[in-house]
Amino acid sequence: MKPPLARRMARMQRSTIREILKITTRKDIISFAGGLPAPDQFPIKEFTRAMQDALKEGASSLQYDVTEGYLPLKQFLCHWLSKRGVHCRPENMLLTNGSQQALDLLGKIWINPGDAILVEDPTYLGAIQAFNAYQARYLTVPMDDQGLRIPDVEKTLRRHRAKFTYLVPTFQNPSGITMSPERRSAFLSIAKRRALWVIEDDPYGFLRFSGETAPSLFQLAHGKGVVYLSTFSKILSPGIRLGFVVAETPVIQALVLAKQAADLQPNTLIQRAVYHYCRRGFLDRHIPRIIEAYHQKASCMLTAMDRYFPETVEWVHPEGGMFIWCRLKRGLSATRLFKEAIRRKVAFVTGTVFHANGGGDDTLRLNFTNSSPAQIQEGIRRLGLVFSKR
Repeated sequence: MKPPLARRMARMQRSTIREILKITTRKDIISFAGGLPAPDQFPIKEFTRAMQDALKEGASSLQYDVTEGYLPLKQFLCHWLSKRGVHCRPENMLLTNGSQQALDLLGKIWINPGDAILVEDPTYLGAIQAFNAYQARYLTVPMDDQGLRIPDVEKTLRRHRAKFTYLVPTFQNPSGITMSPERRSAFLSIAKRRALWVIEDDPYGFLRFSGETAPSLFQLAHGKGVVYLSTFSKILSPGIRLGFVVAETPVIQALVLAKQAADLQPNTLIQRAVYHYCRRGFLDRHIPRIIEAYHQKASCMLTAMDRYFPETVEWVHPEGGMFIWCRLKRGLSATRLFKEAIRRKVAFVTGTVFHANGGGDDTLRLNFTNSSPAQIQEGIRRLGLVFSKR
């Protein structure tokens, strides 16, 4: 018997990247496809200690807990974020099962079928998937090396009404671009004038290895009209599934209701373990080690690209994060070249999946964090052969 699926399922599709990962689990393939952190940077010893600390608290670490999240961890995060310009109180924070859940909950409380969302072009695939479930439409705005093109934002908003904006302004996924401070201020002026809420997704902002830190949109807006998302996935481990949302009280209250209906609460044991991990100073000592490792890998990949890639490929030089964004010239198709790349046992992600309204077949994303320097050198050499093939 055919299941009675809702109409919204028509726009819910499998993640292209997740499907590619099935191919790239083959040991003979060098994969630059996934957005995977470096497993050799996971703090196994320190997190084991933190888990032991949590279990020493007794049965409460294995019991149900409040939806809003473990208060001591939220208090720590508020203090920790304040040193980075994000000033907030525990009551204005919700802990979530990864920031991906935060995107889903925001879609649930904000999106009606047919609502339009202003996004970067390209934008994060996970956000497209989350918002598609609520039947959103997209107003896409192109970027340059300074981020969103402000005149295009103005032009788009004169023609269309947006429900809210979703941005990854720092080391954007997939492009690696960081929005300039001037563009951030200009965009927030537009948003304020139009009473347009902004979701600022910041999973990579703590991973800067060069250049000057830009203030978050949340900081520039003094916490007004901006919902700030981040995660422990990139600075501790993605497997623990712990993220957080910072927002004004009415937004947090609505998100709490949505989360209660979704999964009741964040993982009790993991929250407490992360708290002990943080209070022992492990987090602050660990992040610089991640940054150094990623800097070396990014430099290795960029050097190899300079050596092996033909002039038909151009790319962004990121100042942090996990990705390098490439554009193909002379009519080359990333989709077609992907098939040849797999034959040569190397993988990337085609750019089409990051373009909410289509396009982008001349673009692709490379991840540098989940490969060794030797794999990076050999993988880029293979890709150079693929891109040089006429």
